[in-house]
Amino acid sequence: MAFRDRISNLHGGVLALVGVIILSPDALLVRLIQADDFTTAFWRLGFLTIALLSFAMWQGVKRGQGPIQAILPSRYEVLTGLFYGGTCTFFILSIRNTDAANTLVIIAATPLLAGLMGVFIFKRRQPMRTWIASLVVVLALMSLISAGFGGENALGDILALGTAFCMAGFFNMIGARPAINEVRAMWFGAFLATMVMVPAAHPMSAQGMDWVWLLMLGFWVLPASFLLISAGARKIPAAEVGLIMLNEAIFGSLLVWLVINEVPSQTTFVSGTIVIATLIIHSLLGMRASKMARRIA
Repeated sequence: MAFRDRISNLHGGVLALVGVIILSPDALLVRLIQADDFTTAFWRLGFLTIALLSFAMWQGVKRGQGPIQAILPSRYEVLTGLFYGGTCTFFILSIRNTDAANTLVIIAATPLLAGLMGVFIFKRRQPMRTWIASLVVVLALMSLISAGFGGENALGDILALGTAFCMAGFFNMIGARPAINEVRAMWFGAFLATMVMVPAAHPMSAQGMDWVWLLMLGFWVLPASFLLISAGARKIPAAEVGLIMLNEAIFGSLLVWLVINEVPSQTTFVSGTIVIATLIIHSLLGMRASKMARRIA
């Protein structure tokens, strides 16, 4: 590998890792907010929209664009934005309706879901290791989700699966269309999701520390993390991104455990261990295959 490529890979890996570290407190902050689900989602998404819209306009000024041109999403950016809006909406509603560890373990499967989505929608070929890993992860997730059927975690687990699918769609679009401006896509998706929350939200019911956590989420945790992860994903192989993304499931669950003493169930622990171990092995094999392919080339 050329020195420049090594530097680019290192840079991409650092960007993605920093993004994941910033994202890790997301589940904890959502659980700390006392406002109801829809009010929390409304303000979290609303602040996120303002942050992303401001950044999109700043980017446009740097490019010499007018305000409308700077923020107006293209057709593919609209679709990407829908996936992003779905990711943000399903995530917060999932966290509020199941154990945080359940949500984070299910979302950890996003890289494999992205690979399968790439096969059926974008007609990309996947190696046998991806199919085997996908089967193992699907069985582990089915065990986790089925354990909650009929219980208080059922809705949250299903919403977490929706989060993973939407996130997989977001990263597939970014990977398939390099011309997509993720900032324009993200602000549009966040705006639509905010509007969906309006009828059920009670904006003035948030109180005290709720505002601190909401401002942190909307203006720092969400925009900074996704922009850094997206930037890193453009520089390093998908297998490496998937490996780095696993840190959110580990760090996020650990923070919730330590701060609010939410202990994962035995089913969550076993299923999570299987999912994370499978994804680590899959990512390491993918990185090894990429290195061998570069040597042959």
